[in-house]
Amino acid sequence: MTLHDSNKIERKTLIHAPRSRVWSALTSAAEFSKWFRADADGSFAPGKRLEMVSTHPKSNGKPFYVIIERMEPEHTFSWSWHPGSAKRDEDETTRVEFRLEDAAGGTLVTVTETGFDGISLARRAKAFEENSRGWELQLESLVRYAGEAA
Repeated sequence: MTLHDSNKIERKTLIHAPRSRVWSALTSAAEFSKWFRADADGSFAPGKRLEMVSTHPKSNGKPFYVIIERMEPEHTFSWSWHPGSAKRDEDETTRVEFRLEDAAGGTLVTVTETGFDGISLARRAKAFEENSRGWELQLESLVRYAGEAA
């Protein structure tokens, strides 16, 4: 694995739902909580730190937070966070960005997580590996949720 390969995770999926439906699933804290499997305290807004608690069976009860960076309606939603479930050095964050595009049959969603090169070498490989598989699972969950709720 090269440094470039271990600095960026990118996954794409087609959701058979309109862009407005997918946007709502991503940016409504109540909806996000359902498919992401985390209880969110508050609402998403640029510059806001949102406290969450995982409800996923493998990490149930573990707290984490995201800091919302960007919300361009029905196009781009991004945040920074600490990959992994334990409290980390404030400087060791990554950036997650969702981009939405119209596509034949629905909405193409691209999620990209970058910044792993800013994580200590002792944690980097594990964080990258966990999130790489994690984004595959989260997108599968988003597809099921947004499609079912459409």
